[in-house]
Amino acid sequence: MYGHWNNLPDDFDPNQWFGFVYLITNNENQKKYIGKKQIHSYRRKKIKGRKNRKRIITESKWRDYTGSCDELNEDIALLGKNTFTFEVLRLCKTKGELTYSEVEYQIKLDVLSAQLNGEKEYYNSNIMSRWFSSSSWFCQDS
Repeated sequence: MYGHWNNLPDDFDPNQWFGFVYLITNNENQKKYIGKKQIHSYRRKKIKGRKNRKRIITESKWRDYTGSCDELNEDIALLGKNTFTFEVLRLCKTKGELTYSEVEYQIKLDVLSAQLNGEKEYYNSNIMSRWFSSSSWFCQDS
């Protein structure tokens, strides 16, 4: 009913929520990705004869969304969607709550440095494009 997302409540109504924080798990190697997705996209459309722009709200492509990480999407293309589990961790009512919740999960689960069998446990290479894993190409250890 709602794409590949698990853990949505039976009475889930997308119009009641701003977005959600999610966990995608590769079931072959247990590597994970934590991210966020808005359920609706918002834009302003210029209307002839009006000074203010009209606010247009449309549903985003959240039902089929697989994350913004290139490495994750390459693995999904290679292994198939059925090899991955897509879980909603938290539903959020506002943009602020959504951003805070994503960062909270990423920090609590130590996505930048957690290890699993000697490899990175998470596909995530940064948090909010401000904090980066040491394996990222632009970070160097002294």
